[in-house]
Amino acid sequence: MPSDIAPSDVSSAVQLVQEVVGQLLDVEAAALTAERRFAEIEGWDSVNALRILVYLEREVGGSVDFERFTKADTIGELAAVVHDAQAAAA
Repeated sequence: MPSDIAPSDVSSAVQLVQEVVGQLLDVEAAALTAERRFAEIEGWDSVNALRILVYLEREVGGSVDFERFTKADTIGELAAVVHDAQAAAA
């Protein structure tokens, strides 16, 4: 599981988001580019979005900004939110 990844930059945060989304939605992480829109990912819905939020918060060790989370449309945008949450939790 991605818990051994401690992103210190946005590219590492992208990798973490790719792995979490890929595992929880059973999608190949390699298919989840930073530009990939959530609406294009099979299985993306509000319930799975909340599962991903909770999982990411566990990985980060702190709170992920819910408003920014819901406004993120792509893997890359969500990775920026995760990166900021990690910086705040450090």
